[in-house]
Amino acid sequence: MPFGGGARRCIGDALAIFEMKLVLATILSRYEMKLVTGNEKPQRRGVTLAPANGVKMIITNQRVPQKQPAVV
Repeated sequence: MPFGGGARRCIGDALAIFEMKLVLATILSRYEMKLVTGNEKPQRRGVTLAPANGVKMIITNQRVPQKQPAVV
């Protein structure tokens, strides 16, 4: 559990989750990405499983911003 739980829960968890979502949404809206395939082996991290060496991705293209319709 990254932010703990119960009475000892991190007081900044809501802000951290919000910032993480904002950064991820910004990156995904501006760039096209591709997963680098490899021999991913899961590693135990607490009560969950995660890739041992993270998830590797490369930027393949920059997205072209779409024009917003004019509001009258």
